Amino acid sequence: MHPLSPVELNPIFTLPEISTLSELPPKAFSALQDRADSAFATLSALKAVNPILLLNGFAGVDYEELVHDLVAKHSDHANLFDLCYAENLTHPQKPIWLRLKAGSGLVFCELVGQLLELSSRHLDAEHIVERILKKQDNDPKVANYLSLLAQHVAAGEGFSHPVLINLMVHRHDDSMPIVHARQFTPEQLFGAVHFQTEQGSIFSHHHLLEPGLIHQANGGYLIVAIEELLEQPNLWFRLKNALVTRQIEWSRPAEMAAFYFQPEAPPLDFHLILVGDRSAVAELYLMDRDLDTLAFLRADILPEWDAREDLPTYLGYLAHLRQKYQLLDLDASAVLRLCRYSSRLTDHQHKVSLVEAQLVAMMQLSDVIARREQSEIISAAHLILAQQEQDHRLSFLIEQSDIGVRDGQYLMQTQGKAVGQINGLSVIQIIGHPYDFGEPVRLTATVHLGDGDVVDIERKAELAGHIHAKAMMIIHGYLSNLFGAEHPSPLSANLVFEQSYHEIDGDSASLTGLCALLSAMAKEPIYQHFAVTGALDQFGNVQPVGGVNEKIEGFYRLCKIQGLTGQQGIILPDSNRLQLNLSDEVTAAVSAGQFHIFPVARVEQAIELLTGSVAGDVEQPDTLFGRIRDRLDELNGHTLERGFLRRLFRI
Repeated sequence: MHPLSPVELNPIFTLPEISTLSELPPKAFSALQDRADSAFATLSALKAVNPILLLNGFAGVDYEELVHDLVAKHSDHANLFDLCYAENLTHPQKPIWLRLKAGSGLVFCELVGQLLELSSRHLDAEHIVERILKKQDNDPKVANYLSLLAQHVAAGEGFSHPVLINLMVHRHDDSMPIVHARQFTPEQLFGAVHFQTEQGSIFSHHHLLEPGLIHQANGGYLIVAIEELLEQPNLWFRLKNALVTRQIEWSRPAEMAAFYFQPEAPPLDFHLILVGDRSAVAELYLMDRDLDTLAFLRADILPEWDAREDLPTYLGYLAHLRQKYQLLDLDASAVLRLCRYSSRLTDHQHKVSLVEAQLVAMMQLSDVIARREQSEIISAAHLILAQQEQDHRLSFLIEQSDIGVRDGQYLMQTQGKAVGQINGLSVIQIIGHPYDFGEPVRLTATVHLGDGDVVDIERKAELAGHIHAKAMMIIHGYLSNLFGAEHPSPLSANLVFEQSYHEIDGDSASLTGLCALLSAMAKEPIYQHFAVTGALDQFGNVQPVGGVNEKIEGFYRLCKIQGLTGQQGIILPDSNRLQLNLSDEVTAAVSAGQFHIFPVARVEQAIELLTGSVAGDVEQPDTLFGRIRDRLDELNGHTLERGFLRRLFRI
């Protein structure tokens, strides 16, 4: 088995003929989201009132920009209108709304003022009424209000407020309203009914009505994060009721409970865009099973892009981000380095990340360094230095972990051989820390006479999760299938993660644990200059695991502390090749022959690397598996029987 070459340790990108990123045409995020594009095309043609579009996204998406771009592309019309409230001349405690043509609200208020002045002086105001109605396309509700207003003034009756019209929503142009609701209260979303107190009495009127985000989005689009609704569940059901009834009900504050004041509910006509990740969508569905019926139009927001299919479009997206945040230009070397960084975020050599927040963070850090060095352009050196500085700022926990090894408090070996002892690989995830890091762990196995059971001490001590428990059972299934198919095993085993004091989970240590058990059963020592990671099935196939880059870099860090010998390396699943995207230091060590990475597809390949012995077959006495079988048969008392059968059939 040959180790991986340095070329296989990192992704390879072939850039178009460019010297700087600015030479490429910018591509907005929406240009890389064909699923969302299809959803908005359908939404604009949908014959439905107050439709809902649910976007399955992720943290860091600029939803407002995405919606703006796709609405501009697909929505060729808008049902816009101005909204005002006026005093109800027959019932002052029930103000009425008037729906006006978009952009005509200010003129309407001015003309109503002229009408009021002429009527109060008993002058002919019919031409003003005609002018208003003409501008409002003879809207019957507006006509009825003007008629009542003229009669009211002619009768000499007064008003509850000197200014008749409260222009709540005014469209200054014909652009589609797109409102992104962020960290809102019920009053900010649905509007508020304010009140005044005078001589101990509470009262309100139409000028104390404050529009909410939903009023501002009327006729257009309202973007609401599902997480916000989960924190205030009542808001979702109130919003749902508004969508179904097509009206925005006003709610009065508790202080007005004894005072009757009920403004007329205005009409609702808009598109609701719900955004959130899948866990948030699942929580909302559990809260309201009608979600599938209401939000039948859905689309996934892709967090990654296939670089093999279309790298130029992705580079256009990077050019868009540079332009959007007004950063220095990037030369070709910096673009390549940024693509490599982006690929590591996806854990796949053929994919690159579309998570704006993470990409922009690295671009901004590099921009700071380039400007600090008075450079007019960002190069790969600036990106590398930005990563190094960021790693240094966040390396305290890693250094604390390494101190335990340096001081001899954390017992790890990267040289020599030992029976039943092996180096495993783990990934440490700490809440509040921006990224994970690898940390080696020592696994030991012992065997003794028993009933063939494999005792997982982590599980016995209730320090292991369900997936880890499943992995240990798979190890037992593999051993039983290989060595105990005809006779029960007389050996039991103990398997433990040494110096582990926190909960563990996952199946990535199942190959590691199995190899330690095979070593103990065969009394065959394991090379300690290797570390192992990999999941298993019951037939000995090695399956992929997560966090391979962090695990490899964690073991390399340990080897560097204890001294590189040129023999040390990692054994990992062959199916994890495409997840490799290693640091420059590890890649350089592999190139220099100081560190090695071996991919394996079967248990037999792993144990042969670890012990230097041929795994062979259980029927071959001079192989590792054969010696284990002979030992088990001897303990079971089947040695003579097998020897006789071999002589009889000349096996």
